[in-house]
Order: sequence, then structure tokens, then C-alpha cells
Amino acid sequence: MKRPMPIFTAFLILGIIWGSLSLNTPWFLAVSLFAFAVGFVFFKFFKLRFLILLPCLFALGFILCFNRVNFSDNEYDLFCASGEEVALNGEVTGTLGSGKIIKTDRNVKIIVYADRDLFPGDVIILKGKLRALSPQYNPSDFDEIQYYTCRGIYYKMYSPDLEITGSKKTLSYYLYAIKTKAADALDEIYSEENSAILKAMLLGDKTYLTDEIKLLYKNSGIYHVLAISGLHISLIAAVFMYFFKKKRHSIIIMVFLALYCLFTGLSPSAVRAVIMMWVLLIGRMSGRKYDLVSSLAFSAFLILVVNPLYLFDCGFIYSYCSVLGIALFADPFSKIADKVPFKNSIVREHIFEATAVSLSAVIITKLVNMYFFYNFTTCDFITNLVVLPSVAVVVVSGAASLGLYLIGLPLYRLFALAASLVLYAYKLLAAAVSSIPFSLITTGRPVFAFSLLYVLFIVFLCFAFKFKRKSFALCAVLLLALGIQINSFELSKDQVTFLYAGQGDSAVGITEGEVFAVDGGGTKTDPNEADEGTYTLLPYLEYMGKTRVDRVFVSHIDNDHIKGIYEILDQIEIGEIYLPVGDYSSELYTLFKEKAAENNIPIYYLSAGDTVSESFTCLYPSEEQANIAADVNDGSMVLKASVGEKTILFTGDISKTAEGRISDANIDINADIIKIPHHGSKYSSGKEFISAVSPTLAVISCGINNIYGFPSDEALETLSDENVPVFITAENGAVTLKPNKKGIKVNTTLP
Repeated sequence: MKRPMPIFTAFLILGIIWGSLSLNTPWFLAVSLFAFAVGFVFFKFFKLRFLILLPCLFALGFILCFNRVNFSDNEYDLFCASGEEVALNGEVTGTLGSGKIIKTDRNVKIIVYADRDLFPGDVIILKGKLRALSPQYNPSDFDEIQYYTCRGIYYKMYSPDLEITGSKKTLSYYLYAIKTKAADALDEIYSEENSAILKAMLLGDKTYLTDEIKLLYKNSGIYHVLAISGLHISLIAAVFMYFFKKKRHSIIIMVFLALYCLFTGLSPSAVRAVIMMWVLLIGRMSGRKYDLVSSLAFSAFLILVVNPLYLFDCGFIYSYCSVLGIALFADPFSKIADKVPFKNSIVREHIFEATAVSLSAVIITKLVNMYFFYNFTTCDFITNLVVLPSVAVVVVSGAASLGLYLIGLPLYRLFALAASLVLYAYKLLAAAVSSIPFSLITTGRPVFAFSLLYVLFIVFLCFAFKFKRKSFALCAVLLLALGIQINSFELSKDQVTFLYAGQGDSAVGITEGEVFAVDGGGTKTDPNEADEGTYTLLPYLEYMGKTRVDRVFVSHIDNDHIKGIYEILDQIEIGEIYLPVGDYSSELYTLFKEKAAENNIPIYYLSAGDTVSESFTCLYPSEEQANIAADVNDGSMVLKASVGEKTILFTGDISKTAEGRISDANIDINADIIKIPHHGSKYSSGKEFISAVSPTLAVISCGINNIYGFPSDEALETLSDENVPVFITAENGAVTLKPNKKGIKVNTTLP
């Protein structure tokens, strides 16, 4: 067979995917036996002997991944569960962001965040609270477990007491020392912003990049230049090959590339690029022809055998999809470009060819962007025409200025000026592109059907180029159009999600095609400090592909309800805001009104009996009830919302006293779903109130291990007596309810 390596890698990947599902042994045996049977048939009857390896590779992928996914240390698990301080012996093996990777004496890696600087090779004693990795409470949250476990890390520790008992002068120690010295030198040479960018581009350290720069580069489609990838590795190899032209010198280049990869942190994209460059250099020495697809598959095979969980890492997926896109589409797009009637050969060779390569690199990564970042850029293949050729200037000038500065030659200023000018041009370009309408399209995370149809779109596009059939191209376009329609339809269905917002309330829903939010959570007291709005509510809206919230309801002005809404007032389009009637006075409320006015968002005050469209009715408080409320909690808005075929009762933080006033007013509070008042406090959720609501199910919003003991045993007992199933965000994570004629479909982020 001409290219066996991609098939070998594909079966290894299938085994890894199967292993990640953590299926039981009988299922694994059944599928494995089937795979072996298929392999035997091909081997026996079709004489394709290599195919007997395929079930073996499938089993290997399963075993490698299953062991990683289900790794656990019983002693460390007990430490995490007890919450007591422990003493651990270990050695620093590397850095990850602002944390240090510690390999303990039990051969388990943990991530440690400490104020004290540590070097690889330091032998230390840690004293602190060992913690398990945090699960993903909301579907749009950072997946801490996935990120760390694919790097072999299973526990974490914050601000421990440290004692350095020794130090081993390993290779990692010297590389880290060089890296630290280089970072300090960049701080001396460049501005703070440019220094942070060059640390990312030359040293592989993104720790110092500001959120503003990250967002600017992402929204303009040039964020990839900040990562050590094939572009950087190819450039370095090209420089070395210019000076070391003999074939035997390839070994020197290979060693340097390996050291540079270790120096910059062994990111998946860098490791992939180095392995592929090694294959190229080995082929150079042996006189063998280089095959891009086989080299790409071989590098993936090696990485996944060492660490199978990298298959689910964003950087790994993005890197391989971009190169795969080039392998599949660069040549066909170039042939199309050749047919464009343009006489200038320089423009044809450079501009058109570069456009073809740039377009082919992004065609598959669009799906990756949608899945991990919920959006994609439309002008990135154009911006890359300017950026990619000039990256060499930045890398070479930056490296030259760094080297000259370290040896004390003033000439470094000239190279530093060149790098700074190009980086300034990048900033202007990124800002200009970001300001273009529809340059960034928020899509939400694609549903499975869309992802499948997009893959089929890629397949049919490949067929169209290979067989030169317009019918295949038409099928590809139709599949993409169908996928877009399905994705839009699924993300616009009537539903409501009760987010995990710590010790606060926040819900986002869709009814009759309009988006609404009830409260936004919040734990921070400083109005300027980022909180649940920035880290929970806004990411979830993007996850759902929403760029506008038509109506926002704030039950009352306590921080744990209003703070998150306050944060997003100038970050997303909001149609209207509704508050309950009453007299309010707080610093945050004053700032809230001012920010709403600055963004031209009207605020309306609802009292009992008021309706908003046909979907929302305020049941409490009336002006009289608001005036006699003991506190802002008892003045919370009680809102009945119609979502699809069902009704939901949002109750804020009312107490049993307010519940009694509602009952006395003979208000119809019957609803299919209830958000339990005041996070499940024992002073709320009276039996009479719950009986009057008569819900099908209940949701309690509260934080894990909160100091208030929410939800209370009394509230849970009342719900149990009324036979009401209850979902608790501290235990289940975000709770998504999708009402329909048959009932209510419930999805939780945590099982």
C-alpha cells in the first residue's frame, strides 16, 4: 500500500476515542474481537498482511487512553477529600503557564502555584492542601481536567509552604535558566507589550500576553503566529540549512530543533513540527522522497502513543487540521489560481499561491474554531497574506536583537526597531480587520449533526477536486448549507439553562426565538473586578451563539444576582432590563444604572400583574409589598416565564414571609418548573408554597462547599415530601431544561 501510516494512525485514534468513553470490558472485548475478525479476513482472503496490525493498534489506543482517563492515586484522593494540609516530597520538572509541575515521590505529577520562584531540578517539600482538578460545571467553562490530564497532571496545590532541600542540575535546569535570562533581556529591549509578544513567539511563553492582545490577535485570525509551530520550526531549520548545507550536517539541525522544542515547552504544535522536520531531514540524508501526509500521520502516531489524551487538546487538533488542510487543498486551490487571467507572474506566483495555501490551511480549522471558541473569522486568509511572509522578519530580528544585547553589541537596537515596527503594523492590521463588519461571526458550539455534515463537506470537496466533478462540489455546498440550517435551528430551540454561578443565581433561556436572562451571579464586591458575568454568563451566551440578549430580568440588587449583569452591559447587546419595584440604594446599583444609560439600555420596573410580551408575568412584589419588605431579598421579583410548552417560576431570594404574602394575594403560582428561593435556605420553600406551585421538577442554585450550608436539609425534605425531583447546580453543574409536548428533557453538565 502506498501510504500505510495514515491508516495505522487512524486505527490508533479510533482506539483512543473508544478508550476515552471508558466503556466497560465486555463492550471493549466485543468491538476488539470484531476488529480482529476484520483484520483476519483481510489477512487470510485478501492477502493484505499489514491489516492484521489494525486491530492491534486499535487495542493499543484503547489501553493507553483508558489507563490515562481512569488514573487515580488512592492516597492523594484521600488527601483531597479530607481537606487537611499534607506534606509532599517532589522535584520540579517544568513550568506550565504561571504554575510549576512537580513530580512527587509517588511518581505523580501535580501543578503548584506558589509565590516563590522555582527552577526545574529543585528538590522540595510542599506543605498545603492538595486539591483534585475542578470539573467543568458549565459547558462553556475552561475544562481543567482535560487540559491538565492530557499533560499528565492530576492534582493541584495553591500557595503552599515550600522548602527547597536540594537541586539537580538537569538539562531542563540550564534551559530554564537561559529562558529566564532571555525573558529578562526582552523586557529591557522592548516595550511591555512587544516583550510579551516576543516571549510567546521566541520562548513559547504566553503568560505575559494581556487579554487585550490575545483578543485582538484572535479576532483578526493571526493568533497562531504567537504559538511555536511549524512556521517557526521551518524558519529556524531553513536558517540552519543555509549554513549547514551538507547532508551529514542534518544531524546537527535535528539536535538543535529538539533542544529548541524542549526549551519552548514541548507544545503539541512544536513537537509535531519538529518530528515532521526530522522526517524531512532523514529523507534528505537517505535520499528518500518526502511525503507530507505520511509525515503528518507519523508525527501524530508518535505523539499519541506517548500521550493519547493530546488527541482532545485544542492546540494539537488545530495544528494537525491546518497542515491537513494544506495537504488536501493547497495543490487544487493553486491550480484554480493558475487559471485566473492575470499577466503579472510575480503576483501570480506570490500573491495567488500564498492565498491558495492560506485558504487551504483555514478551511478545516473553521470547525475547530467553532468548537473551541464558538466563532470564526472571515478575513483570516487575507490577513495571513500580510502576516505570514513578515513573521520571518519578527523572528529573525527578535532573535538577533536578543543575541546582540546579551553579548553587549549596540547593534541590537537596529534589529529591535525592525521587529517593533512589524509588530506595530500587526496591531494596526488586527485592529482594522476587527473593525470590519462580519469579520468575526459568532456561531456557538456546533451541534453533532453540523460537525458531521461539515466533515462530509470536506470529503465531498476532496472528491470534487480529485474526480473533477461539479456534482461533488454541488453536494459539498448543499451539505454545508444544510449543516448551517440545522445548527441554527438547534441553537434556537426553546430552553432554559440554570448556570453554575458559584453562590449566586444566573439563568439563560430562549423562548419564541428571543433570548432572555434572569440574574447574572456574582461573588466579588469590587465592581471593577471580573466576576461571573465575564467568566460564566458571557462565555455561555457565546457558546449558544448569541450576540444579543433581548430581555434581562434582575430579581434584586444583591451582588450575587446583579453583578454578572453589570459586567456584560458593555460587552454584549442588550434590549431591555427589568427590575422589581422598590427603593434601592447601593454603590453597585448606582453604577449599574449609569452603565446601562451609557449603553442606551432602558430599565423598566415591574410590579405584580405586569406582563412583558406574552411570555413573562411578574407575580410579586406589588408596590405595597415592596414597601413593607424586610430587606431586598423579600423584595425579589417573582417571575413566571413561558418557555415552549412549560412554565418556569423564578423566585429570587424571597423568604417564607414573602411566600406567605404571595399566597395571601391568591396569585396563581402554579408552574411546571421552579427555581427554589434563596439557594435552598431553610427560611424559604415553605410546604404550602411548594404545594401551591406543584412543580414537576425543581432547581437549586448554590455554590460548592458554601459556608451557608445551602441547600438546607429542610428545603430538600420539603421537596422530597412533595415528590419533586431536584437538581442542584453545585452537584449537577449547569442544568439545561428543554420543554416539549412529551415532557421536559433535562441535561446536566455533570453526571
